[in-house]
Amino acid sequence: MKFGFYKLGAVCLGAMLAGAATLPPPVLAADWPTDTVRIVVPWRAGGGTDLIARAIANAMEKQVGGKAVIVENITGGAGNAGHIAVKDAKPDGLMMLLNGSSDLNTPVIFRDTPYKLEDYTCVGAVYSTPTWALSHKDQGFADLGDFIKKAKENPGQLTVGVGSFISAHYVMARAIIGRNNLDVRVIPFDGGGPLLKAILANQVTMGVIHSPILLNEVKAGMISVLASGGDLSGISHEPLRKVKHIKEWNTPVEIGVIRGLWVPKATPEAIITKAEAALEKAAKSPEFAQFSDNFGFAPIWMNAKDFCAYMDQENKEYREIKATFIDKN
Repeated sequence: MKFGFYKLGAVCLGAMLAGAATLPPPVLAADWPTDTVRIVVPWRAGGGTDLIARAIANAMEKQVGGKAVIVENITGGAGNAGHIAVKDAKPDGLMMLLNGSSDLNTPVIFRDTPYKLEDYTCVGAVYSTPTWALSHKDQGFADLGDFIKKAKENPGQLTVGVGSFISAHYVMARAIIGRNNLDVRVIPFDGGGPLLKAILANQVTMGVIHSPILLNEVKAGMISVLASGGDLSGISHEPLRKVKHIKEWNTPVEIGVIRGLWVPKATPEAIITKAEAALEKAAKSPEFAQFSDNFGFAPIWMNAKDFCAYMDQENKEYREIKATFIDKN
């Protein structure tokens, strides 16, 4: 029996070793990417983050040795579905998350999410824009002061559209509402795509969304920019550089978004380094520069280390804004 058990064990061990020899070798950084790179956007197609993702994917495809780089919109749960998909992805650098900094930070601040910042590692950031308040021209507002005046004259009647209840849009809207003691209804949409359509259709009194969304419509006179949550001095359309900051209306906070890429936490450092290099070249490419000029702002480049530091700082500041302007109102 002992001999039989030993013989059986030896046979099993031999089979295991033979099987191990047929397993595919681990992905080496030098081989990355070994297949199509999928950039996940956790919002519907058509919003600002989606457009930026498609532009950077096109530029990045020329930096990854002939492999395809595609954008995949994984929507649902106010961004949760896309975030979870990347968190649970194989850490081989072939599935990345592209989102706005605040759109990853706000969910973990406002809700008990099935993911946290520590589940991801930064690759780099490519685009930065402030958040702004818009209205259809038929509303007749010249600036945020007109909206505030009408809201106070018509309590409970005006509406503010935001991308979701867990977004920088919402943080800015609640800050304006709370600081100015307004009685208005906040209406959430499933991302920037549906929100911009609602603003265009005059279905909300005011919309809070990341600039430069609807810039062409602003240029055409269809949409009015009422105020900005950040500095607009770098926007390509010069007349908008004079738009007032929300601090002019008792709201001294900075609200904006930096779009960048993340990968699952366990992704090897060597793969991240190679992906970071490809992303940097894409961010500085003529193709992405052309898109950015048309979209409204010049591109940026922020390496992985600096982007992660920015994320931590933004998380801290948004928690302070939530405690001051939202929890107390």
